[in-house]
Amino acid sequence: MTVRPCLTLTAAVWLGLLTAGVCAGQGAFFDEGNKRYQEGDFDGALERYAQILDDGLESGELYYNIGNTYFKLGELGPAILYYERARRLMPADGDLVANLELARSLTADEISTLPGFWLFRAGGWWVGLLPRGALAWLVAIAYLIAIAAAILVILRPSTALAVWGRRLAITGATVAVVFGLNLTIRELEVGATEEAVIMAEETAVQSAPSDDSALQIFAVHEGTKVRTHRRSDAWIEIVLEDGKVGWVPADQLEPI
Repeated sequence: MTVRPCLTLTAAVWLGLLTAGVCAGQGAFFDEGNKRYQEGDFDGALERYAQILDDGLESGELYYNIGNTYFKLGELGPAILYYERARRLMPADGDLVANLELARSLTADEISTLPGFWLFRAGGWWVGLLPRGALAWLVAIAYLIAIAAAILVILRPSTALAVWGRRLAITGATVAVVFGLNLTIRELEVGATEEAVIMAEETAVQSAPSDDSALQIFAVHEGTKVRTHRRSDAWIEIVLEDGKVGWVPADQLEPI
C-alpha cells in the first residue's frame, strides 16, 4: 500500500480557492505525512494528515493515504471509513477499490449485497466515470474551447475558420453541458444515500430505539458499511447491504 501525492491543493490554487502560501503549507504537511508513513511512523503520519483536514481541505488522495495508515495500524473501522470517503471522490481508482475490498474481507460480518436496479447501476457508473478533479478540468477546458470558438465565429464569420469554429463551439458546449451535469450531480450528491461505517468492535442492533436486551435482533461489527435512515434521539436506524434493518446508538458509527 503506497501513499500518493495530493493533487487537489494545486488545483485549488489554480481555481483561486487558496493562496499559494496556504497550498505550500498544506503540501508540506502532506509530504511530511508521506515521509513518516514510509518510515513506519504511522501515528506521526496521521498527525500530519489531520492538520490538513483541520484546515477544511480534502482530496481523494488524502483520504486514501489516511485509510492506508489506519490499515497499517490494524484499525479496520477507520481504514474502511476513509477508503469509502476517498471512493466518493475517485470511485474508479483501481488501487483504492482493491485496498477497500481487502479491508472489508477482514471484517467479522459476511454480508451479501442485494443486486440494485440496472438503471441505478448505470447511473452510478456514469456519475463515477471520471475522478472529480479530472471531471472539473474537462468541464473547464471544454467551456473555454466553446467560448474561444464562438468568439472566432463572431469575429471571422465569413472565413473557412468559422466552419471549424462552429464545430468546436458546438462540441465544446456539448461536452461542458453533459459533464457539467455529471459534476453538479456529484457536488450536490443528488440521489446519494446517507451511509456510515460501524466503528465499535461489536454493536447490538435493536428492533426499536431502545437498549432493552430483549429487543436485540442481530449484531454488527467494526468496519461494516450501512445505510442510515431515520434518527430518534441518540439512535439511528440502519439498513445493511443485505436488506436487514434495525436501530443502533448513534455514537457507534461514523458517516461517510
